[in-house]
Amino acid sequence: MPQKTISLSKHLGVTREKLEQLGVFDSTLGIDTKLFVDPKLLIKSPVKEFKDSRKTIIQYIARLLKIHKQSHKAQRLLDQARNMLAVPEPQGLSIGYGNKTDRGTAISKTLANKILLSASEILAVGIDDEELIEILGLFVEGFGPDSMSDLMVSIVYPDFCLYTERVSMELKVSTKEYTIRGRRYRLPSHPFKDLPIIFIPHSLLVPLPIAVSWDDIVSAAQHNKNLRNDINAIVLPALKEALDDIKNKTEAEKEEFRNGFNSLLRIYRTVEVKAYDLKQDQKGYYALQPFAEKESKLLTVPISAKTQIELVDSVRELIKQFQRSIEDNAGNTLLYRKTETGKLLKDSPHNEDVAQILFYLIADFYCQRANILLSREPNAGLGPVDFSLGTGYESKVLVEIKKSNNKDLENGYKKQIESYQKSEKAFYSFFVVIIVREGTKNPNDLPPQLSSIKKLFEYNKSKNIPTPELVIIDGLVHPSPSKLKAKA
Repeated sequence: MPQKTISLSKHLGVTREKLEQLGVFDSTLGIDTKLFVDPKLLIKSPVKEFKDSRKTIIQYIARLLKIHKQSHKAQRLLDQARNMLAVPEPQGLSIGYGNKTDRGTAISKTLANKILLSASEILAVGIDDEELIEILGLFVEGFGPDSMSDLMVSIVYPDFCLYTERVSMELKVSTKEYTIRGRRYRLPSHPFKDLPIIFIPHSLLVPLPIAVSWDDIVSAAQHNKNLRNDINAIVLPALKEALDDIKNKTEAEKEEFRNGFNSLLRIYRTVEVKAYDLKQDQKGYYALQPFAEKESKLLTVPISAKTQIELVDSVRELIKQFQRSIEDNAGNTLLYRKTETGKLLKDSPHNEDVAQILFYLIADFYCQRANILLSREPNAGLGPVDFSLGTGYESKVLVEIKKSNNKDLENGYKKQIESYQKSEKAFYSFFVVIIVREGTKNPNDLPPQLSSIKKLFEYNKSKNIPTPELVIIDGLVHPSPSKLKAKA
């Protein structure tokens, strides 16, 4: 089977260190890295291709608002304004929230209409500022970080192309001529589809843009007394109901909203945004691909599975090797957050998707050699089954990866997998739980939900009742033998 994932550095035939030296984010092609371009980071970008990008965005939004203010006069103006928002995700960027590939999503016309409606309400009360689009994620449901990032990158996409072209020349990597928006560029080709690869400076990336979360705005204001007072006294009271029927408010209420929104814009301009720290790796994604590539050299793969029994055995062997990677080869350290200095926080685990991505990357190497079809199944049936492995439509094994601190762990074992066995026509399934430590909990105590699952699994097995096979992996970071000896 063809491989589904590869690091940008490996595909280009250069080292990760070389990409970092040139400021390029070493993404994993084939899956989404949930990082986003924050428009505020374009203000002082040190990258020469982006020195005018912020100005380009402001001019674009100004033109959009100008057209939109006249859109009640003609349908073509409304269509033009909507089309300026309803942009597809720029091709070749491996960031965003797409589930199965790095093709991601686009701003739909439905979402564009919602954005324009909210913009109309704001314009109607006398707020006319190009930056208002950047904070509409606080008000418009669905206008999330992926949509915001898509829009901003689309506006300055030629700048990303120029940046990629220059860096590709410096790296001396293979390129191909692509015509994009009427201009020709020499760009690297994507390994899995007929598209260019577009490099992203890691200095432009954040885990989430600051202006898509009220919590982030409030948190940012805590560092400044004046901003904090504005948040508490003006912004939250005025905007709590946000754009709820603003056109029918009294003039006093409109004035309150106007003051609140202008204060919010002032806070937004004042907040300093930091780029994603590759060393701290706040989300835990950046360290996964190099680890999986190292582990791939240690994988032992059986002969291709030709029967259902051989397929189950092969998947079981994959899970065992994944377990070895976690328990014996320091994969457990990837499951926890770090401080800004890189120190491991052994009681602060990352989100569950870190473990799931790590399994997917290792499984990709394994399944390629074992000739097993591998796919992620995030939206089938009644709940999220993580992976499907098979040799055909009728021969499919399901694997769900969970952490022990998942609040829905027991329900997932009892209901989700069995439901999927029916909906996906899988004949066998594995339920893999990775034990992690959170807070000050005793790491020697089995979490109550996992203890219940284990008892249920053992009971069903003793009674020959079909049940998902339970695999428990120790993801705790234990003291080194030398430290244990020193305490003795």
